[in-house]
Amino acid sequence: MTDSQKRAVIKSKSGQDIHIRLLSGIDVSTLQIFNENLSEQTRSQFLPHKYDERIILKFIERNKKKTDRIYVALVKDVIIGYFFLWEFIKPFPILGIGISDLYQGQGLGKQMIGILIEDAKANGNNGILLTTLLTNEAAFQLYLKMGFKYLGDTDNIAGDGRVTRERMMYLPLKENIAPESHDFKPPVI
Repeated sequence: MTDSQKRAVIKSKSGQDIHIRLLSGIDVSTLQIFNENLSEQTRSQFLPHKYDERIILKFIERNKKKTDRIYVALVKDVIIGYFFLWEFIKPFPILGIGISDLYQGQGLGKQMIGILIEDAKANGNNGILLTTLLTNEAAFQLYLKMGFKYLGDTDNIAGDGRVTRERMMYLPLKENIAPESHDFKPPVI
């Protein structure tokens, strides 16, 4: 999705329209509600950063400056998905994706990842990095199907400061260019 196409629609398996747009200043409280409504299980797998107003505003600013590429997925005015490429301006941005419990298993993750891959290709990025919990087998298998390669395990600092052991994965977008080593942690604390 190019900058001129900041809005898109994807469909759930049940045929429901999910509207996609870039994160903006109107999303502070709805993004906080998104996080609050995640189950404990989902939040344990997706807590990329704190959800206080100060942190969200910093990510909104990074998105405006195109340092990051951050999207929200909405049903009406409710955020049901949050996905991003942090450090979008660097050769190897970091992919993250979270989907509301009610919308998991609806084929949205694959479509959201597709949008991010398209953006990274259009931006000329060398590849995409990500981490996923060792226990999140469904996500791991989806990433493999999307072309990501497993590189090994690494430590990741979650949004609440805890260190988790995760699988590191990489999607090459250019031939013969390997990712450099990377510390996985939120770019805004």
